[in-house]
Amino acid sequence: MKLGIVVVYLFGEESAPLIELHLRHIEHHTEVPYAIYASVNRLDTRFRDALDRHPMVRICECPDTPLRGMEEHAHYLNHLVRLAVEDGVSHVVTLHLDSFPIRSGWAEELAGKLSSSCTLATLDRINTACLFFHREFYLRYRPSFLLSAAETESAGYRKYIDEFDPFQHSGIGYGFTAYRNGESWYYLKDTTGIDYTVAGRVYDDTIFHLGGAVRIGEPYSRPSDGLQSPGWGRFMKMVVAAARVVTPRPVRTFLTQRLSASIERFVDKPQRTLHAQNIQRFKEDPEKYLQLLRKNRQ
Repeated sequence: MKLGIVVVYLFGEESAPLIELHLRHIEHHTEVPYAIYASVNRLDTRFRDALDRHPMVRICECPDTPLRGMEEHAHYLNHLVRLAVEDGVSHVVTLHLDSFPIRSGWAEELAGKLSSSCTLATLDRINTACLFFHREFYLRYRPSFLLSAAETESAGYRKYIDEFDPFQHSGIGYGFTAYRNGESWYYLKDTTGIDYTVAGRVYDDTIFHLGGAVRIGEPYSRPSDGLQSPGWGRFMKMVVAAARVVTPRPVRTFLTQRLSASIERFVDKPQRTLHAQNIQRFKEDPEKYLQLLRKNRQ
């Protein structure tokens, strides 16, 4: 087994403390031959140099793009996977700066989940924080991490959305590719030993994903990028359309302003504050925080 770990490194000062932790956990828990295929477009020189000094990181020159958000992320992932496969890896896994293995043997364990019919191992609703597959899946279908407009308008795609309601993010193309070719995938189970009031989740007691650490406070991506469900989006559009029919314009405007302000004040802002506080707690003592998330699981 030769593993290609594919990571788009695109972050700012606020998330820089995660670099050492991310690389250290990969190195400590990965027991098969591996290399990290990294894109560093738009990354500050200081952080690029830190990655370049690591013996297992291969900085890949990917074409620049004017795209931003999940489209930019998918653009770099497409190039990195191609480069890793051309380099001869047998398996590929995508990770984020804030996702990494927490138990040795993780790569062999995920590889063992794959079969002739199960072609992906991933987190809930197809997530590039951990998307594991064999090189043959890539070579057979040449999937893209995002889909074309024609693909998203197809009947097959609508059926896929209705059945699985995946997140609209940079891994949706791989999920749809598996689906339309009659193949399945394995979801790592959420084994976090504590409730959802903390940031970060543990999956199969194998992969940790902090979530949101890179997006918060940094200009290249919006908080909603990569975390929107197409099914939920369609439902909200129907609600809004119905409201427009039965509600006079002045009333709609008044309600929209009041509701938006209330949601921001009582829901969105407190959630962002709590999430930022938990991320800060994680950065202050990552190992203690991981032990908290894994309690009663070890």
